[in-house]
Amino acid sequence: MTTELTILPTGAAELHLQYDEQAEPQSAYLELDLEAGRLYADTDAVIGSGSPDSVRHGFDRRYRIPALTGQAADRLLEEIRPLAQRMLADWEKVWDGNNLVARLGEDALAAEEEIEAIVARYEDEHDVDPADLIAVWDVDSVTNGCEAEEYEITADTPGKRLDEIAAQIRADLADCDSRSVDTVVVVGLDAYLRNLRSNARTDDED
Repeated sequence: MTTELTILPTGAAELHLQYDEQAEPQSAYLELDLEAGRLYADTDAVIGSGSPDSVRHGFDRRYRIPALTGQAADRLLEEIRPLAQRMLADWEKVWDGNNLVARLGEDALAAEEEIEAIVARYEDEHDVDPADLIAVWDVDSVTNGCEAEEYEITADTPGKRLDEIAAQIRADLADCDSRSVDTVVVVGLDAYLRNLRSNARTDDED
């Protein structure tokens, strides 16, 4: 009996993950879990080139994509839905002499080739609708040290106001982006603004 495909929506979340002390964000991908019948988009939690056994043995099929907005990722998932369903209908678990692995049938292989062709359209970000992409900035490149005065950040500034300030900074960056990217991520911005508030509290105590 063929497993019915389930798509896990990305929703409003951007496909962006960057760990502290890492210069580059983690890569993003689509993944088809053959055993569970799930298709979703995510970011790679593993630093470096390692991958889980389930990927190496073919049970989880991964297709690299650039950092997309959640809405763009969900549209892509829907586009490849029928191809992923074909893959679920045509694979088996076999022993390769060392491990249990997933072996795709002829139609599943053909469907996977079509998925790879669709995903390949995203290899050159210049060919992608800018509204689907995420612009990533480092906090040091977008702040000048005067934000406490500019936005009147004090020891009593509530978290909601800091969130509004962060949103305003990101919106200003989107307006300046030559690619017309709508979604901006500033790595370290929230921590920077909260540190300004903490510094204001320390100054008050002194």
